[in-house]
Amino acid sequence: MIKPNVTTAVLAALALSATVSAVQLTGRTVKQQLNPSRAPLHSLAEQFAGLKQFFAGVPRAGYLTDKNPENPVVIAQFEQAQYILAPTILELNNASLPVVICDFADPNVSVPKLKKFQLTPVSASNTGLILAVRANLAEPQR
Repeated sequence: MIKPNVTTAVLAALALSATVSAVQLTGRTVKQQLNPSRAPLHSLAEQFAGLKQFFAGVPRAGYLTDKNPENPVVIAQFEQAQYILAPTILELNNASLPVVICDFADPNVSVPKLKKFQLTPVSASNTGLILAVRANLAEPQR
């Protein structure tokens, strides 16, 4: 027979463990919601679905990013973009094509990078993706 003091101690330990686990789960959930770059891999494709309309008839497009190409999430995001926007072929870090998707780690570098590569933004998403075209293509033809 287990003594009442031991039973109380075991129940208290279980309650404490459950409380700690709940707090940790809540913390991870809040952290993931506040940092969309750490979104689950299966949801990376959703951010590109709204761009599909811009790629009709575009055989090749650039995908310009300053994120670490060795990061599995960055690789997965590029692959998901390629999948969603097929048959358009995305060329990683090629800003010389007429249409370019820009995905910068720091939104503050977007404007200087767009100017550097002579790109004109035509659309932006709430996830930080910018759809841009070559500046000379955005101007009216004379």
